[in-house]
Amino acid sequence: MFHTVESMTQTPVSQTRTPQPGDVHDYVALRQSGTHPERARIELNLRPGQARRLERVMRARALRGEGDRQLPKFAHHDRHVRAVMDQGGFWSFSERRIGRDGVAVCLPLLPPHAGRRR
Repeated sequence: MFHTVESMTQTPVSQTRTPQPGDVHDYVALRQSGTHPERARIELNLRPGQARRLERVMRARALRGEGDRQLPKFAHHDRHVRAVMDQGGFWSFSERRIGRDGVAVCLPLLPPHAGRRR
């Protein structure tokens, strides 16, 4: 009994899968990190029409005030900051000296004004 054994070689997965175009979140993340629109289109394997549509979506979101969903909106809200400051300020991380010139930020959190030297 003889069996014919064929040589099998493995093809890397990256060569067998066609890259899928990115979605609006990928596009917006690239654009907000400073990537030029054409570069984002190429990196995400988008057709020119798709890239134009995603650019319009990104700009429309910015006009509605949605902007970067990764950033906390309250950090840019003047009334909120003013209200917190009127109540004593923000909590802060404690600091620990490292060597002569270094400072490490660490826990515990300190209530407003507790960490300030007078």
